[in-house]
Amino acid sequence: MAVAIAPSYASEIYCGDLEGVPPKLGRARSAYGALQGQRERRHSWGNTAASPRSKEDTSMPTASKSLTRPTSNASYDDGGAGQGVGGQAGTNGYEDRPFDNSALSVSLPPPPGRSEKAAARASGRSAIPPSYDNTARRSSCPAFAIPPAPIASSRNFAPNDEEDRISEDDEDYDSNRVVPPADDDALSKVKAAEQQPVVWPESNEEEFERGRALLKTLECDALSFDADDMAHLVLQIFEECGIPENVGITTSKLQRFIIGVRDRMLDNPYHNWTHIFDVTQTTYCLACKCGLMARLSSMQRFALITSALCHDLEHPGVNNLFLIRSRSSLVALYNDTSILEKHHSFRAFELMLNSNIDLLSGFSPEEYADFRAMVMSIILATDMARHGEYMAKLNAYTDPAIAEEDRRIGGQRVDLAFGMEIMIKCADTSNVLKPFNVAKKWAVRVTDEFFLQGDLERANGMEVTPTCNRNIQERVALQKGFYDFVIGPYYSKVAALLPELASLLDQIKVNREMWNSYDDKMLMDELGSSYLARLPGIGTDGPMKLSVATWNVAAVNNNPFEYWITHQSGEYAKLMNDVQRFVDNPGGRDFVVSEVLTDGMFAQLKHDMSKHGFPGLDELERRWVEDYRNRFAISGFLKDKAIGSKRLVSMPDRITNTINMSDGSVVMRPTIINGFDGDLGTMQRWWDLWKDFVFRFVVQVFNKDGVSPPQVVCKMIEPILHSKYPAITPEEQAISIPLQILCLAIFDSILVHMLNTVAPNTWQPLKRSLCDALISNKSKKNINILSHTYADADVIFIQEAAAAFVEQTMGDDHLARKFSLLKPSVLDGKRDQNSLIFASREIFIEETAVEVTEEVLNLVEGKWAAAGDLVAFRIDGAAGGQKYLLSSFHGDSNGLATLPVMKAIHTVASEAYPDHTLIVGLDANTYREASAQRHGVHQFSEWITSKGMSSCWGEDPDPSNTTTCNSRTFLQPQLNKAVRLSEQVSKGEQNLKDWIVFYASQLNASNTNRDNTGRVRYVQEMVYPTLVFPSDHAVVSTTLSPVLKKGKTSKQDDGSEGDLVPGTPMSVNTPKSASAKNTSFNTLGKQSGVESPMAAPDSVVVEDKPPDASGGATKSPQSQPVAQQSANGSAASPVSPQAVGAVEGAPPPANFAVAATQ
Repeated sequence: MAVAIAPSYASEIYCGDLEGVPPKLGRARSAYGALQGQRERRHSWGNTAASPRSKEDTSMPTASKSLTRPTSNASYDDGGAGQGVGGQAGTNGYEDRPFDNSALSVSLPPPPGRSEKAAARASGRSAIPPSYDNTARRSSCPAFAIPPAPIASSRNFAPNDEEDRISEDDEDYDSNRVVPPADDDALSKVKAAEQQPVVWPESNEEEFERGRALLKTLECDALSFDADDMAHLVLQIFEECGIPENVGITTSKLQRFIIGVRDRMLDNPYHNWTHIFDVTQTTYCLACKCGLMARLSSMQRFALITSALCHDLEHPGVNNLFLIRSRSSLVALYNDTSILEKHHSFRAFELMLNSNIDLLSGFSPEEYADFRAMVMSIILATDMARHGEYMAKLNAYTDPAIAEEDRRIGGQRVDLAFGMEIMIKCADTSNVLKPFNVAKKWAVRVTDEFFLQGDLERANGMEVTPTCNRNIQERVALQKGFYDFVIGPYYSKVAALLPELASLLDQIKVNREMWNSYDDKMLMDELGSSYLARLPGIGTDGPMKLSVATWNVAAVNNNPFEYWITHQSGEYAKLMNDVQRFVDNPGGRDFVVSEVLTDGMFAQLKHDMSKHGFPGLDELERRWVEDYRNRFAISGFLKDKAIGSKRLVSMPDRITNTINMSDGSVVMRPTIINGFDGDLGTMQRWWDLWKDFVFRFVVQVFNKDGVSPPQVVCKMIEPILHSKYPAITPEEQAISIPLQILCLAIFDSILVHMLNTVAPNTWQPLKRSLCDALISNKSKKNINILSHTYADADVIFIQEAAAAFVEQTMGDDHLARKFSLLKPSVLDGKRDQNSLIFASREIFIEETAVEVTEEVLNLVEGKWAAAGDLVAFRIDGAAGGQKYLLSSFHGDSNGLATLPVMKAIHTVASEAYPDHTLIVGLDANTYREASAQRHGVHQFSEWITSKGMSSCWGEDPDPSNTTTCNSRTFLQPQLNKAVRLSEQVSKGEQNLKDWIVFYASQLNASNTNRDNTGRVRYVQEMVYPTLVFPSDHAVVSTTLSPVLKKGKTSKQDDGSEGDLVPGTPMSVNTPKSASAKNTSFNTLGKQSGVESPMAAPDSVVVEDKPPDASGGATKSPQSQPVAQQSANGSAASPVSPQAVGAVEGAPPPANFAVAATQ
């Protein structure tokens, strides 16, 4: 079954920027960006649609829907069309709002539309692009965005329908504004909106009843519920506490608030929506168990549960120490103390006061002040920097000299406020209170998050926090230290204060003893299939998920008239229609070639070619006299399919059309079909300019030695080989260079004559306007798309890039900072068709990159790939000891070169680098229907499958997932490909040409997406390029996950089947019949499986036989494969209780404070 392609969402929301870390850290190397860059990438590549689990959202007033803003660092050049992101009015493109390099900014993906959120929640997936397949939610706003100035009335705070605040860096935001009181009309609108249904998922009754029965117990495993179930259970907790009725809050408001919190939680390994629910449920459980809940007023209960729900709101996945060391602006904003805790509190009240929630609108000023004080105090209690303070209080309150009745919470010495703070502190570290099978899952999650912070610190030259250093620290040792120095002393005092909780010590002791029997390998082996497979690229120290994109930027398309485009000018439509009629049905207007390229011109042409030593000129003259001069220009030359199939015009046009000089300048052949700006109003003027350019103009371009020697333009033209283009005869091959020059001269003369005939006064001004949009700014538009829309990719494969484009991309701050550019040592400076690879510096070690292009080309003997067509590199990954073989390639127009080159890549990969993970991005030039002259989609797919490979399109690609949809006009060399304006789509070229290929034994693909807008969106039946998307190929992106394979765990000595473990380097003996499901989703959120072969471990000789019945397929989005490896040992031993020494009641060691804070 083919992989379903997800469309993108219709609007994109302005989120604001993350600020406050030194610029050297880079855009994607912030605290939150580390999680993007090191493990699961938070890309907005694609989207999901509605599913049956969620109800339609009609909760927002209509007026608010027009307030969608484009993002400052996730917007796109609108080509002057005056349209913002997602079709909303606005002009906030890149040029209007340049990226601010002075502060660290994380480009969070815009929140999805309501229907997309509903669809994702139905399956337990993230409500954002398909590259998120975890149940956790990511924030709708950046974690560290500077908060706006206080506003006078929450009712007049007017966000759009998705965003809940105005960020300080919005150009329309006035921090000194005074908000007038709400008028009656506004209040009426808000009241009416509150009566509307809310986006509230439908309940899974079976799961809800299971969860409700566990709410007051410590047996409740938050990891066993999906995101929607947890939202329902949080509401149930509020209701069991007598809220909302006892505090005057409507259920719909509370639902909006719960959904708001959920949607603002980031996809961290630990601090995510699941953790929020876990702490909320445990707070409720412990407060009930010790009797505290019965002694609290309704307002106090509301404050306690709300604090638990918001205590880590928008947690970025790093601790306060990291913020201080990285000089985050939040440190200054919150005066260096309890930074994150104050930030969580601020975001909580910002959300509660939002006009679309207005949770506290019924509170009197006194009630609001009391409630706010309680919530802030409770949330601030979770700061582990204050742990010593609370231990001191507990020591004082449990002094034997104090009467027992006075020790009780609510007594004379211990007030209820302290009791609520103790409850949330217990709940925030409650993993240790849960059964060990639950506790160990959370232990892996929290250490995952530690190690990601350590990776970020190491990558940016910061001191690595001891508990975050994966090179010296062990997960199990961290847990033992945490139990001994933090948990044990704390809960012993809590039990003394609250005897009802004394039983908690029993579970703590059991868990601590269990850790003694574990090491890191055993821990990771046990959780390899049940837990790790549910995480999106986290939970391991080995291979990770990669976000990969491939794009043919079509650098040679320099003809502003080549493709049909949408143009507002009536003159464009008239010109193109007149040319179409002239060519389509010339009738009596057709003319003989010799009328425009005269015999005298041919004589000059032959003379100039003779001076440059071209052979076969007598044979060329014979063909001119007997054939070409007598042809009708339109019917006999432009429409001659043989000329097109032999490339007699298109090949020399590619080389001479637009030449990028080594000095950075650009020169163009005097012709209609490029950006040449000279006057071509008469035939004689054109001919004089044309001769001088072809035979006298000296150029220097990039080549394998750096820069070519000076040469005239005609010397750049190369022979057309019969072996590559069978249509050309051996006799024509012998004179193919002079023949190309002659045909190019004829072609250009016909076009100049034709346009000066049909539109003598308008075609040149119109051409200049098109050149400005499609040529002059083309590279800039391409670079904007790469550096903004796909800046968070791990690998980007590029095809058909101009040699000068290479230098331009590295001149872009975003690309240069984020990516290493892997380019072929031999660049094509003539045809400007170069393949490139952008490799993330966070994922790959640039110093280890070694080009192996020649090893591949040697196997194809130069027949199927010219200079620049192919690039191949081997490179080491930054984590897990992974080695990669990366290759980018584009073939000939008919795809006949694709298989020979792929065969060579396969041979090199399997024989020379079998321990490397292979990833190839290519323009395969595959077509819906295969023929002797064209390579087909299914033909290519069958071949790669036969070699143990797979692709982003699955085992049975759907040809309707086209990556090209373009229609050539009648003003371009390949007239046989021209279509009429009325048939742009129906007869245009719509083919699946672009692929991402890999070994099925190593990787699985999911969340494949197409983009023909540069805005993470694919518009069906739209021809492209467009004025804002300057390529005729869509960007193809996918998420590649390491394959999980069968193997033995350390516990299985009985010969029984082992757990799933990550795939090892590919084996040539990969069984084709063994398979596992790779889950992806179509536009309705339904699962569609893609079979992909799985190899056995390298140490096992595999027979080619079907897998046994137990080789089961993973069928849920939580079951995506993830890599794993044994714990890293080190001579430097991790911190242990024995090394530090435990003192009851004393502050924990500094390194354990980090763990507790996380």
